[in-house]
Formats: sequence, C-alpha cells, structure tokens
Amino acid sequence: MTYSGFVTGILALLLIGGSAYTVLAFFCVAEFFSKGRRRPDRKTFPPVSILKPVKGFDPGFRRNLESFCRQDYPEYEVIIGFVGEDDEAIPAAKALAGSYPDKVRVVITRETIGANEKVSNLKGLIAAAKYSLVAVSDCDMKVDGWYVRTIVEEYMSEDNVGMVTSPYRISSPATVGAALESLAIAVDFIPSVLVARKLEGITFGLGASMLFSVESLAEAGGLVPIADYLADDYQVGNRIAKGGSRVLLSRYVLEDTNVEIDVFTHLSHQVRWARTYYASRPGGYFGYGITHPFFFACLFVLLQGPTAASLSAVCGVLALRISLAALVHKKMIRKKGWLKWAVLLPVRDLLAFGIWAWSFAGRRVSWRGRRYRVEKGGKITRA
Repeated sequence: MTYSGFVTGILALLLIGGSAYTVLAFFCVAEFFSKGRRRPDRKTFPPVSILKPVKGFDPGFRRNLESFCRQDYPEYEVIIGFVGEDDEAIPAAKALAGSYPDKVRVVITRETIGANEKVSNLKGLIAAAKYSLVAVSDCDMKVDGWYVRTIVEEYMSEDNVGMVTSPYRISSPATVGAALESLAIAVDFIPSVLVARKLEGITFGLGASMLFSVESLAEAGGLVPIADYLADDYQVGNRIAKGGSRVLLSRYVLEDTNVEIDVFTHLSHQVRWARTYYASRPGGYFGYGITHPFFFACLFVLLQGPTAASLSAVCGVLALRISLAALVHKKMIRKKGWLKWAVLLPVRDLLAFGIWAWSFAGRRVSWRGRRYRVEKGGKITRA
C-alpha cells in the first residue's frame, strides 16, 4: 500500500467513526428529550437554599438573579456570595437583597482555601445556608418559576440520587461570538453529555445547576480537596458519583444570558474548557477528536480533490450536522431566530477541531481576567 493510500484509509476510518458518533448523538438527543419536561405533581417539598457564587458584574446581573427569587416553591432562600469586599457587584446584590428581605441574603467570604476562588465562595455559601439541600447555579443563568420544583422532583423521584445537574443553552445570541458559543453548546457539548449518559452514565456536574445535599458533599470529601481544581462542577459531581450515589441529568434546561460575547471571548472559553477536559480525562479527550467529521471530510477533499466521493463525503457529513442542529433546536432551543445562525455551523466545526488540536500545545488558560496553568488531573496554579 502506498503512503497516499494509507493516509486515505485512515481518513476514511475517521470519517466513518465521526459520522457514526454524530448518528449516535442524534439518537441520544432524541431519546433524552422525548419525554419532555413535565410539571411537578409532588405535594410536599423539602426546603432549599439556592446558592449563587458571584465574581464581577455580568450583563443582566439583576434580571438573572431575580429569576431565582421568584420561584413557585414552598420554602427556599437565595444566598449571593462573594470573595472579598471589593467586588463591583456587591452593591447591586445588596440592592436586590433589599427588594426581597425575606428571601435573599448576601454573604462575603474572606477566607481563600485554594487557587479556585469560586470554591472558597461556595464554602462560605454552604456554611451560611439554612437548609441541607442546596442548588448551586452560575450567575449568568436565568430560570423560570418552576426551576426548583422541577429539579427537586427529579432528585426525589429515584433512589440513591446524590445530585441532579442541568443542561443549558444560549437561545437568542446577538453576536457572532455568542452564536458560535451557542452552537458549541447545542451541537457539541450537549450531545457529548447525552452520549456519555447513554454509554457510561453521568459522573460529573454541570455548573449551570447542581442540586445536592450538604451531607452528600461531606461524604464525597467536601470542598477543600477540590479548591485547586478549575472544573469544580465536574469535581463535585464526579466525587459524589465515585462515592456510590447517582448523578441524574435534569430535563430542565437553563438559559445562559451571555448573548453578546465577542469571538475572542468565545475562543478563550473554549480553549479553557478543552485544556481542563484534557487535564482531567486525557484518554477520553484524545478520543473526543473523532467527533469532528466535517474537518476530516474537508481534509479528504484537499487530499483527493473535488471528486464525487470527496464532495459526497462533505455533503453527507454536513447534512448529519445540520440534522443534529435542527433536532437540538426543536427539542431544546425552540426560538425562531436561532436557526439563522446555523450558517456558521461549518465554521464552528472547523474551529472546534482547531481548538481540540491547539489544546495539546500548552496548559495556560484565562479565567475571569487571570491566567492559570492547568496541571495534570485538572489542578490549577496562577501563571
């Protein structure tokens, strides 16, 4: 066999494997959302502390937090947390607490227990929580009034559940950067989560929303051991799962309100996620490279020229990717204007492979205006 024939054969295998993965992802998305989200019918619910760790003043700050203050739920509290007294969002958080004096509190943590300040923030929030069942959610998320009822119903619906974690979406991107981020979540991230759920179960948490008990967290080792890890949500869910409890993926989808980010911010976020994933699960991340069949199809055209076979490969893979995007739109996004951004899908797919390859070239990432080095296993140090 010639060298050219060998390369073509490898490329054909990658194309087949990537296409098969896309088909599997399609059916995993269809299966997961086939039951839909139903309204809770339970009569009694335990009290819940909603914990919102905050750093900096994000767009839609008050609107996002206020959506958690308007829950159709019997008994709950919202605690907004900061590390240090100098955060620019503290006055806005205190103003919100003044509008909901019976529901909202602001907690300022002064102790830093590791490189990841969010974990220090969470430690302070959990110490201040009145209730043992806590819902942790990132500050750029927005929900409707059924959020807490839905995830608590799921938490109580099965035995041995240690955590319920939720997917998220950007359904109304306003910039190219936000549209690329939305496509990355919808066509890459969520399908990969659902494929993992099908093949091995959910063994991690998603920062959009995590519902768990303080006792479950303590049994998993608490927060101190993960204070130097960047992916704190992954670590909390993974340690609860390793402790023998189940992690359920909720059918409640939160709304990410980062709708105006630029392309550079999108790329920086994707590189940070990629290098964290690589450090945490190097074998799985290396295998993740097969999930980029559009890149392999384009490379096939470059090597073979615009032949019937190569052009058919490009068109076939693109049809699979567009079908997956259309399914995710129908099941999870459901906003009329979202599909217009699907024209960026080929660009997004090529960028995704580039980010995957670039993640092997270094360990530095940017997060909240600071530079970190991601070490083996997912720990971080200040760069």
